[in-house]
Amino acid sequence: MNLNTKSLLSLLLFVSLAMPLQAAVKPYSKVGSSPIQVNIKPYTAGLIMRGKYDGTKCETPRGNMAAGYCQVYWKDIEPVKGQFNWSVIDRAVTAAKSYNAAQGLTDKDGYKVMIRIRTGVYAPDWVKNDPKVGKISWNFKNSSPKQTFQLPLFWNTPYQNHYEKLMQAAANRYDDELSVGGVAASMCMTVHTEIMWNRTGRKEVRAANMSTMRALGDKSYTNEKDYACLQRQIQIHSNTWQKTPTLFGSHLYQVYNYSNGGKSSDYNKTKQLFNECRSSSKLGKRCVLGNNSLRHDEVNNDGSVNQLLFEIAQAGDPVYFQTNVFKSDRKKRFGVDELKGAMDNAANWGAVAVEIPMSWDCSDYFNKSGCSSTTVKQRQDEFNNYQKRLKENVKMSSIKQTK
Repeated sequence: MNLNTKSLLSLLLFVSLAMPLQAAVKPYSKVGSSPIQVNIKPYTAGLIMRGKYDGTKCETPRGNMAAGYCQVYWKDIEPVKGQFNWSVIDRAVTAAKSYNAAQGLTDKDGYKVMIRIRTGVYAPDWVKNDPKVGKISWNFKNSSPKQTFQLPLFWNTPYQNHYEKLMQAAANRYDDELSVGGVAASMCMTVHTEIMWNRTGRKEVRAANMSTMRALGDKSYTNEKDYACLQRQIQIHSNTWQKTPTLFGSHLYQVYNYSNGGKSSDYNKTKQLFNECRSSSKLGKRCVLGNNSLRHDEVNNDGSVNQLLFEIAQAGDPVYFQTNVFKSDRKKRFGVDELKGAMDNAANWGAVAVEIPMSWDCSDYFNKSGCSSTTVKQRQDEFNNYQKRLKENVKMSSIKQTK
């Protein structure tokens, strides 16, 4: 065997050993590059359990629900920098796969686990205590101790860098898992994951919060930094999640008045951001837009986010709605009948999915009692028509996209 033959064989052996390693490495596109748009998981269609958000918990398969959320706190997922605890989500994935197998369904077509990692005030202490990030004392509804939180400065780059590493770790674990149907974008949030709402607190405390947020020198909050945060959030999810849809729950974009804490909605800036999310150079078909508080008495022709989502659905792109929570007050009652009205709105407006409120399967949904398998069966029979209509909208979306 001459020297050239030996060199060729050595080269072939090296390539054959290197190929499996290369195949195992998850592609990670750099900022500004076009994302990979192959083998994208279809967004989950039907009724989705929104999950409980008072801690780190996951919904498990019940009735004929299409999916259920894992509502988890970042501080529970990554209590120590770079050390992740995915056990809660892993158990939900195992439960989903077992359920699908028992039902004779594939993980692609069966029950899905949805992931919503709550960041903002639920970020780990190591993030809040990072001097490059910074934090402030921040009030949500009022200035009582229960409504006072430590909020990291999410509108600045150091915080966003930590979030990007969190998303990369989550995507490395779940992007290839067919039973994981979607992940919520939550970088630019405070208490709720509606990414364009309540970032400066409720109106009772907004002026005080704005004063605190603006008194930070070069780290101060500005409308421009806030909008840039939303844009980078799109880029981060585009870079990390290559197969799994990303959900953006939103109201209309809010522009804040620095002097008095007032705010105004900007329809065009919201549309601009939504278009950026759906562009082929960003998330494209992996971008799923939605609204997280739909009522039965709303309309979609009043310049609200409902109108914008309706336009997007008419273009053939997937949208979702999360309904209002159950309320027993007389002025804004929201019970099962109202829930059906909200689901009816969503189905009529082209949505492919609706996230239903907690206690949907309880006979007393205001007090969260009387929750049983009998009630699950009753509710799923009541909601079955809406489930079918939402799934039918998926077919209509496909037709619109081919025109």
